[in-house]
Amino acid sequence: MQKVKIVTDSTCYMPKAYLEKYDIKVVPLYVRFGDEVYREGVDMSHDEFYRKLHETNILPETTQPAPEDFESVYRDLLKDGYEIISIHISAGLSGTINSANAAKEALQSDKIHIFDSKFTSMGLGYQILEIAKMLFEDNMPLSDVLNIIPTLYKHMNIYFLVPDLFWLARLGRIGKAKALLGTVVKIKPILFFDEGIVNVLEQPRTLERGKERMIELTKEKVTKFGLKYITVAYGENLEEAEQYKDFLEREFNKSVSLTQLGPVIGTHTGPQVLSIHFYTERI
Repeated sequence: MQKVKIVTDSTCYMPKAYLEKYDIKVVPLYVRFGDEVYREGVDMSHDEFYRKLHETNILPETTQPAPEDFESVYRDLLKDGYEIISIHISAGLSGTINSANAAKEALQSDKIHIFDSKFTSMGLGYQILEIAKMLFEDNMPLSDVLNIIPTLYKHMNIYFLVPDLFWLARLGRIGKAKALLGTVVKIKPILFFDEGIVNVLEQPRTLERGKERMIELTKEKVTKFGLKYITVAYGENLEEAEQYKDFLEREFNKSVSLTQLGPVIGTHTGPQVLSIHFYTERI
């Protein structure tokens, strides 16, 4: 196994089994309820976050890791002789990558390689999985992996639905979808990631039609580019996600996983988000 470590952030929401198998280091982002500050995945679990949303009138906010958070992780790995691949939530959503770059500059090391995934959740997680497989299963030289990483995001697709745009709009993470604000409130837009920014793909008028349309859009992509990984991401709406997962498995004749979005992304999508994340075989 090569002397390389992968560092990411807590918004990847990868299954613990993968994090442990490849010894991936996770730097947490922060979620704040008033004066109470929690490290995502450390001080507050996903379920605890959604419960707290209902128990308090204080709306949560999020904060990127401090440069010192990355410095601490990087310094220990460098001391142990590792090269570092550090890949993170889209710079269009968070300043996390700025903190990582500041830490690299402070340490003045050319052994830290930082990348913007242009996604989050398993849009980030599937890219990490591909990097880990290239490094630790295919034994691909690090230089080759570093050249491939900037292309991985092109395999990734995320479509998602929210009951309304309140959560995305209130903290300014709505990207190009802000054009919909002030329009017909009954529209349930299908949103997607457009070069790291949230944008509107289509505007069905009901959530049910939106859920049908997300599957149709996924089929169009999969027919053209193949399908390697797929998951249904959700907030606190597990039952709805399980039903959607079952439908997708019948449609694609492929196992579909479930990914619960954690406090940081849940702060911006709200608790009733429903999403398809999928990674294509070709680009």
